[in-house]
Amino acid sequence: MKAQQLARAKQQALWCLLIAAALFIATTVLEYVFPYASWSSMNAFFKMVSEAALVGGLADWFAVTALFKPIPARYPIAHTNIVAANKQRIAANLADFVKEKFFNPPAIKALVQQSHPAEHLSQWLQQPANAARSAKFISDAGAGALNMVSDATVQDVLTASAKKLLAKLDMRPFAGGTLRVLTKEGRHQQILDQLIAQAATLLERPASQAFMAEKLHQWLRTEYRRLEKILPTQWISEQGAQVATKAIVSTIADINADPQHPLRQSFDRYIQRLIHQIEHDEDTGRKLSQWQHAMLENQPLHEYMGHILKDVRVFLQQDLAKPDSHARHHIQTMLKDFGQAIAQRPELTRTINTAIENSAAYLGPQVSDFLTRHIKTTIENWDDQEMAEQIELNIGKDLQKVRINGTLVGGLIGGILFGLEGVIDVVVSAS
Repeated sequence: MKAQQLARAKQQALWCLLIAAALFIATTVLEYVFPYASWSSMNAFFKMVSEAALVGGLADWFAVTALFKPIPARYPIAHTNIVAANKQRIAANLADFVKEKFFNPPAIKALVQQSHPAEHLSQWLQQPANAARSAKFISDAGAGALNMVSDATVQDVLTASAKKLLAKLDMRPFAGGTLRVLTKEGRHQQILDQLIAQAATLLERPASQAFMAEKLHQWLRTEYRRLEKILPTQWISEQGAQVATKAIVSTIADINADPQHPLRQSFDRYIQRLIHQIEHDEDTGRKLSQWQHAMLENQPLHEYMGHILKDVRVFLQQDLAKPDSHARHHIQTMLKDFGQAIAQRPELTRTINTAIENSAAYLGPQVSDFLTRHIKTTIENWDDQEMAEQIELNIGKDLQKVRINGTLVGGLIGGILFGLEGVIDVVVSAS
């Protein structure tokens, strides 16, 4: 299609040039055959117009052709076949242009800001067909990853890599840092509140009190057999269980009501002491290291974890293979809900847009290095003549219009010059 358009444009430019040449030849012949004819001035006008058109057309033909071909073909003059001769420089300049104008951080940020990606993502995800298509893509990718992990060789490599990484991991800063995060801003006290509240609820259950009474009754029968014959040990056990429960529940209530309770403070001190021991005590560090290596060398544990992971993997693979996959349905629902959440929460929209802007501005220069290097290498690997032909194929049609315009503008200038010459001749004759 492009080749046909280029050929047609070349024919149009050539016809313009041939018409100018024919007109020039005809007017020149008429000038010599009929030098004193009454219409000689008109003939001179058309001769000058055609001559100027011919010069303009030929000049533009040379300029356009010199871009893509050597002139003449065998012994070309300088500054012809420009595209092929400057392939290296064109490749470098084009790569630099793309990098500077399209992949600089300000330009990328401006593009992301104008496109409002979060809003478009929200509208797109809220359409059921799009959410279903995305969920299918995610589930298919997950199934592919699971199939790859099913390979024994891949499992061996992953297991060896994980063990090597864990063996190099220093447990002391990891464990100490984890505890610091868990205890930051009194989070451990919140966990303690939940634990003791659950403990109080558990103790107040009739089944728990019956269990305590039974254990107390067994203790009395074992340790004090003679008292069992003269005292109601069953009743004493039940009352003892109730008293113990009330005492424990009362203590728990005191702990819950008092943020500065001694037990809370003791718990704080214990946690801080534990963190200090983990981070600074050599003996504790050795124990953690021994525990770490024991876990890494525990073959039954590895086999147990391997069986669990295998069962989970098989379950997911079987589910994802079904047309009505539960996992795929949950992913689809999650994507739709996420799209609705973006639409309903402006702060989430702003956060996503900002994150995309910053990510694009960061990744743009990184990606540009690869793309510009690819552009430069690709152009440099092209055949010189092939490159010239490809560029001419894409922009040659417009350049042929330059040839046509050169012919027409040249003729117009010739007509204007003829008119100026006539005016000057009249003025000189009158003076």
